[in-house]
Amino acid sequence: MVWKILSALSAACLAGAAYFAWSNQKDLENERTRLSAANANLKAAQDRKTEGGEALKEKQDLLIATQKERDAAKEEVLKLASEAQEKEAALAVIKGNLDQVSSQVTSVEKQIEDAGDIEKLVAQIEKLKRDQLDAEGAVANQNQRVASAKEQYEYVVAQITKLRDTEAQGRRGIVAPDFTARVAQYFPEWDFAILNKGNSQGVFANADLEVKRGRQVIAKLKVRNVEQYGAIADLIPGSLVEGNAIRMGDVVVAAATQSASEDKKTGGGTQLPVTPQAPAENPTTPTAPMNSDPFGAPAAPVAPMNSDPFGAPAPAPAAPAMSDPFGAAPAPAAAPAMSDPFGAAPAPAN
Repeated sequence: MVWKILSALSAACLAGAAYFAWSNQKDLENERTRLSAANANLKAAQDRKTEGGEALKEKQDLLIATQKERDAAKEEVLKLASEAQEKEAALAVIKGNLDQVSSQVTSVEKQIEDAGDIEKLVAQIEKLKRDQLDAEGAVANQNQRVASAKEQYEYVVAQITKLRDTEAQGRRGIVAPDFTARVAQYFPEWDFAILNKGNSQGVFANADLEVKRGRQVIAKLKVRNVEQYGAIADLIPGSLVEGNAIRMGDVVVAAATQSASEDKKTGGGTQLPVTPQAPAENPTTPTAPMNSDPFGAPAAPVAPMNSDPFGAPAPAPAAPAMSDPFGAAPAPAAAPAMSDPFGAAPAPAN
């Protein structure tokens, strides 16, 4: 009888041990599942960190390339301005020669009336007329070259202005007023959206955007990360209209009020530094005037060279200065210097 009781107790103990073993095995499986999920989350976080580093490096490379383009454009503007001055000086010299040839023709025609060798004088007149035609052709050619140089100068100035505006908008995080994009994907659990445009289509970090459906603004976004052909924008808390949800394909436009613009108005924005340019030197030297007398008489004094190809009187002597194409005030007459074509203040006189 006792052995039966002991057998029953042993069976009960074995059953309890089996139950606890089964329970512990289940807990162990749960812990393994949690460990696997934690490892997966850690790997995903590391991948996002790597992607963020690559995106930062790409933005830095793009900024360096933009700065190099800006510096090259500045050098091109200075070069074109110097060439324009050279061509204007050469045009003035040619016009002076043309005036001298015209005076020579007039003098020869007057001498025909008093001279005895008419045929010789007629030959000289024909030669001077040919010289006059050649000089007029040279003046016309020089005018065309000056006009071409001015067009190139204006084009480079326009490109510099565009690059400066783009760089300034990128630094302040302001998109163009006519900017539009689409929501490529939205993640409501994390409150951020992926846009189908990136920095190559005018998206900048920290830009303020609005999600529109029809004419109604249903939410506001702020750009967090930007890549070349895509961007990530966070939903501004409290901006989502009640009863609406951001969906794939919704239109995204520039916000009516840009926070960066407000910061600039209140003095919080930053301005790009401008390097003053060195004054340009006049590389041309006027050539000696032609002798107006075909018979060898001494040349008459030549009036000061006039740079106006249409015959306007020469201005009074003043300090040479080149006007600023961006509207800056001209340099004082006491300190001759070329104004900076990029809007910097003129250097103080020593």
